[in-house]
Amino acid sequence: MFKKNVIVQGLSVSYYQKGASDNGACVVFLHGWGSQALHFAETLKKCDNFIAIDLPGFGSSEAPEKAWGILDYAIFLDNFLKKINLGNLILVGHSFGGSVIIKYGSLNKKVKKIILISSAGTRRKSLRTVLCGVFAKIFKVFFNLPGLGVLKNKARRKLYKAIGSEDYINSRELKETYKKIIKEDLKEDLKRIKAETILIWGDKDKETPIKDGLIMNKLIKKSKMFAIKNAGHYVFLDKKKEFNKIFLEQIK
Repeated sequence: MFKKNVIVQGLSVSYYQKGASDNGACVVFLHGWGSQALHFAETLKKCDNFIAIDLPGFGSSEAPEKAWGILDYAIFLDNFLKKINLGNLILVGHSFGGSVIIKYGSLNKKVKKIILISSAGTRRKSLRTVLCGVFAKIFKVFFNLPGLGVLKNKARRKLYKAIGSEDYINSRELKETYKKIIKEDLKEDLKRIKAETILIWGDKDKETPIKDGLIMNKLIKKSKMFAIKNAGHYVFLDKKKEFNKIFLEQIK
């Protein structure tokens, strides 16, 4: 596995490559939010032909100057693939990376296969989302009072952790991008996917619950779902043996 860099849309982008010739299907892996390509390293070691990208703003890749939405990341993916000139693709996405692939797959009909792992993409106004909005407003008013500014950062982190939204506070310069992305519902995009699609989920996933996977399974015409028992959002780490058995069979 070799680490490489390429300039795409004026950004320096890092990726990892092994094989990746046109002799067979090339697996292109996109990681989740706040993660990086090497998070999937244990499974990648078992693959002969892959590219794993540090998406812009993550890992060793430069962040875009303005806030991006999912479509912006899908356009980036298209430009990246054109830049390295590869076809016969199996696109694999975990969580946020899955949502990028959903958008890309809904627009591009030449994808060989899609594998979505605990993918994001279906949105609903949950109690957690409502609480985020309410507490954020209270937080802003309270900590603007004289003498309380010094406690702001520590209190903010505890607040978002308590309501299960650490991704927001951890996104730093990508906060505006994060806010755009979590508003996007991809149900209509899911209906437009023509490629064979495999869904792999942990049945104990709390970040993107298995019911989200079942919705995707219903909306994508040519899809098949695998649920792995006692695995969470990082199903490929929680149950490596079970996950790899399913995954490696699908990329043959």
